[in-house]
Amino acid sequence: MTVELEYDYDAATANMDTFSQDDIEVLRQWTQKLDKSKYVPKDLTNKQLLLFYNACYGDIDKTKTCIEKYYGFRRSSPEFFDGRVINSEELKPSVEALEFSFLPEKSCEGYDLIYHRLYYTEPSKYHFESGVKLLFMTVDACLHKRGPQPGYIFLFDMRGVKIGHITRVGLSSLRKFFQYVQEAMPVRMKAIHVFNTEPVLDKLLLLVKPFMEKKFFDMIKFHHKNEDLEKFYETVVPRSALPPDHGGTLPDMQTLHKKCIQQLRALEPYFRAEEEQRINALPDKKRDKAMEKAFKNLDID
Repeated sequence: MTVELEYDYDAATANMDTFSQDDIEVLRQWTQKLDKSKYVPKDLTNKQLLLFYNACYGDIDKTKTCIEKYYGFRRSSPEFFDGRVINSEELKPSVEALEFSFLPEKSCEGYDLIYHRLYYTEPSKYHFESGVKLLFMTVDACLHKRGPQPGYIFLFDMRGVKIGHITRVGLSSLRKFFQYVQEAMPVRMKAIHVFNTEPVLDKLLLLVKPFMEKKFFDMIKFHHKNEDLEKFYETVVPRSALPPDHGGTLPDMQTLHKKCIQQLRALEPYFRAEEEQRINALPDKKRDKAMEKAFKNLDID
């Protein structure tokens, strides 16, 4: 099964600030020589390679490192990257308990916007691992459709976050989350904006800060619920790119969420092909076991 990305390769490369087709060929040849212990597929398409190349600003060595870490993390974190089926018993509760989307409009500087928040605020409905899986599926869907972009901004709403949510987060999973986002996710992360900061924020920071590099932590901007956001609208994200709860003119978040779910459901053949590509890159014994597990996941419709 071929891993096909929707975006237009020629249009994408024409808009990139750094690009050389020769560099893409260098990366392709490099993947062919890698030992299987690196878990990197040998059939990566130009479109797949381009995402890493763009994320690393055309630096070949950094691109190679990013690719290796990307596939290493995806191998070691099946709870985040395997069995990505919206209607599965694992994901359905989080689909209902959260609201998320890659928003249809861009930031003031032309960056893609990923939005994520609680819908039901009862802590018992929150599942960190499946929530992270859905967040990464949303990022992958945006990359699939739009291709390499000049930057990404994450928008998180803390409305309703309680100490009970924090106690449901495992440190091992949290560490994996931050390692992947900081070291392997093939996007140019520009900023993270957190709205409606709750009193529990200090406790949350105590938990997550040890896993963040300083440059990553410096990207995070906090906004309390009574803050005047006029400067934010003028310089970061315009009202036209935000849902009404944040002073914007987009449709309400539940409408955007449902549309995103439809898009993720339509992309299930892509998610399955991407997982199969990773499985085929494994050493033989590991591949057989992983394939058997993947087939069991496919029984879910």
